[in-house]
Amino acid sequence: MTTSPIPTVSVVVPVYNAMPYLERTLASVAQQSIGADAIEVIAVDDGSTDGSGEFLDTWADQSAFRMEVIHQEASGGPSRPRNVGLDHASGTYVFFLDGDDCLGPQALERLVAMAEKNGSDTVLAKLIGVGRKVPKQLFAKNVDKVDLAKGDVYYSLMPFKLFRRDMIETHQIRFPEHMRISEDQYFVAQAYLHSKVISIVGNYDCYYVVKRGDDGNITAGGLDYRIIVEQAAQMVDLITQLTGPGALRDQLVRRHVHVELLGRFDRRYLDADGTLRAEYVTLARPYAQAWVSPAILAQLTLAQRLRVHCLREGLVDELASVIAWDLAGQPGKAEVRDGKLYAAAPLPPAAYTELCDITACAIGASPRRRVEHLAWHGGRIELSGYAYLDQVDTDDLTTEVILRHTGTGREITLPAEPIETPHLSVSRGKETYDYGRAGFRATIDLATASGSQPLDNGAWHLSLRCTAHGLTARGNLGSALGPDVPRRPLRHSIPGSRRSMSIGPRDGQLSLQIGAVSSAVSSLRRNLGKAIRLMRDTDN
Repeated sequence: MTTSPIPTVSVVVPVYNAMPYLERTLASVAQQSIGADAIEVIAVDDGSTDGSGEFLDTWADQSAFRMEVIHQEASGGPSRPRNVGLDHASGTYVFFLDGDDCLGPQALERLVAMAEKNGSDTVLAKLIGVGRKVPKQLFAKNVDKVDLAKGDVYYSLMPFKLFRRDMIETHQIRFPEHMRISEDQYFVAQAYLHSKVISIVGNYDCYYVVKRGDDGNITAGGLDYRIIVEQAAQMVDLITQLTGPGALRDQLVRRHVHVELLGRFDRRYLDADGTLRAEYVTLARPYAQAWVSPAILAQLTLAQRLRVHCLREGLVDELASVIAWDLAGQPGKAEVRDGKLYAAAPLPPAAYTELCDITACAIGASPRRRVEHLAWHGGRIELSGYAYLDQVDTDDLTTEVILRHTGTGREITLPAEPIETPHLSVSRGKETYDYGRAGFRATIDLATASGSQPLDNGAWHLSLRCTAHGLTARGNLGSALGPDVPRRPLRHSIPGSRRSMSIGPRDGQLSLQIGAVSSAVSSLRRNLGKAIRLMRDTDN
C-alpha cells in the first residue's frame, strides 16, 4: 500500500454563501505555480444556502489537487470552519483563503520559498485591496526577518498568511469561536508571538482582498463600539499573558489603543448627540486608564495624547473640542517656552500643558534643510541652501557647518552666513511661521579650517546645526541635496599639492575625502604635463 506524500501547503477555505466569488477563488488555487502535488485544499461549507456547498463538491470531483470538502451547520462566523480545516490539515504549512478572495499565481511558491530560506514560522503575503483598504507601506519590499517590536507588522492581523503548521499545533493555536469580531487578530497575535522568525513577501501581489458587492463580508457592516472595545480588551489581556513589560508589549498594546480604543473618536463622535457621547466616554474611560502606560503615551501623537487625557478624566465636551481642533488641522502657532516647544492647545492648557510638548517631534524632524549649491573655488568649498527648525521662527536663527573626521571622531565647527529667504515662510491654518532667515552660505577653506591649519587627510562628514529660540537640531547633508547638486563626487586638485580631494554624496552622507597622492601619481602628472607642453611647442 502506498501513502500520499505530505503536501507542502494546506489551503483552508471557510465558505458561507460565497457564490459567485467561490469559482474565482478555487481557480486561483488551481493556477498556483507551486504545482498541484504540493497543495491540498480543505474547504469547509459553513451551512451555505446559495449552492456554495454543492459547487465545492463538484469542484472536488474534478480537481487536479487534493481537495476535501466538509459540510457543517452554520456557525455564524469564520472561526469554526477555519478550526475544522486546521484539524484536517496535513501540510507542512497552512494558508487561510477566504471564499470570496483569490491568490496571485505565484503566491504560494513565493511564500514557501521565503519560509524555507529563513526558517520562518509566519510569512506575511502582500495584500491587494479590491474595493477594500489594506496596508501598503508594510509590503514595500521583502523582509527576511521582522522585529515585531518595531514597525507596523502588528497592524496586519488578518489571517491571510503562511503559517508553519507544526508551530500552530505545538502551541495549540486556534480561532476563538466565542468572538464575533477580532477572532483573526487573536489567532495571528498568538502566531506572531510564538514564531521564531516572521518574514514578509512584499515584491509580489500575493493575495487579493475582495469587497463583495452584497456586503457579505462579516466585517463590512458597522459594529457597535462596545463590542469593538471589549474584544480589544481580550487582545490586550492576551498580549499581557504572552509578553513581559517592555518595548514589545508597548508596541502591541499601542496598536489596540490607536485602532480600537481611539478609532471611534473622530467625526462620528462630533455627529453623535450628548447622550451617546457620554456613553462612548464611559465605555472607553477604564481602558484608557488601564492600557496607556507612560511609555505608550509618549509614543502617541499630540492629538492622540489629548484624546486619552479627556477619556481618562471623563471630559465629554472637552473631547469634542479636541476632535474638532484636530479635524480643523490643529490651528494655532506653536510656542517656545523654557527651552521646549508647545503646540497651541485647543483648551486652556493648565490641566495638560505637558501633553502639548512637541519638542521631540519637531526636533526629530529638524532641521528642515537643503543644499542648493556645492562647488570648488580654488582650495575652498562653497555651499549654500537653507535650514531651519520645524515650527520655530528664524528671527534669531544661527546655522553652523560641522565637519566630523570619521577616523578620529574629531569635529570642527564653522559659521555659516545667514541669507534672507522670504519665500520660505509657511502658513499653517491661520498662523504663519517666519522662515525668512533660513538661508545660509558657508565657505570651507581646506588650508585653514582646522584652527588656521589644513584639514587632516581622511574622510570628513558634513552636517548642519541650527539653533533658534534656545532649541537646537543637527542633520547630515547626504540626503538633503537639491536637484542642481551633482550626485557624483566633485574632484579637485591644487597645483603643486600632494593631496587629492573630492566632495559628494557617499553612503548617505555628504563626504569630503582628502588623501595623499602617491609618488607614482605625482610623477605621472609631471610627465603628462611635460608631454602636453612639448606637444604645444611642436605645434608652434
